[in-house]
Amino acid sequence: MPRSLSLVTAAALLASAVTVGCRAAGPPAGAESGPLELSAAETARVLATDTLFAVATNAGDVDKVAGMYAEDGLLLPPGAPPVKGRAAIREFWNGFLQPYAVTLTLGTDRVEGRGDLAYIVGHYHLVTTPKAKGTPAMPPEDGKYSEVLKRQADGSWRYVVDMYSPNSTPAAPK
Repeated sequence: MPRSLSLVTAAALLASAVTVGCRAAGPPAGAESGPLELSAAETARVLATDTLFAVATNAGDVDKVAGMYAEDGLLLPPGAPPVKGRAAIREFWNGFLQPYAVTLTLGTDRVEGRGDLAYIVGHYHLVTTPKAKGTPAMPPEDGKYSEVLKRQADGSWRYVVDMYSPNSTPAAPK
C-alpha cells in the first residue's frame, strides 16, 4: 500500500509539472507588455496635426500642408498612384491648392495610439472655388480618411500614411 501512495503522489506531481510547464508564457512579473497608450495630452497633439492640416489647406499654404507629412510620408489619394515623400506630396497638394480656394472641414471618428504611432479615422467635407476663370468648378465632396502618424524626434506628430476617398463617385467637372 505505501508503494501505491508513492505512485499516486508521483502521478499527481507529474500532472502538476506538465500543467505548469504547458501554460502560456506571459511577460515576466513587473515587465511591460508593450508600448503604453497615448496620454490625453499626446492624443490632443495628434489631433492638433489634423487641425493644423485643415487650417493650412484652407489658407492655401502648400508648404505648411506638406510639412504635416514625415519626410518619407505616403499619400494615397483616390484613383491615383501612391505619392511618396514630402517633396512629391507637396507637388500633389500644390496641383490642387494652386487652382482652387478650399474650405476643408474634418471630423474625427476614432483616434488611438501606442508609443510613437497613432492613427486617426475620420470624415471630411470639402468645398472648392476656382481661383481663375476657366478653372472647372467641382461639386462639394463628403468623404472619409485614415491616417497613420508617427511622433518625430522633436515631439511633433507627422503623417506617415494618409489615405482619403469620397463617399461617392465625384461628378465630372462642369
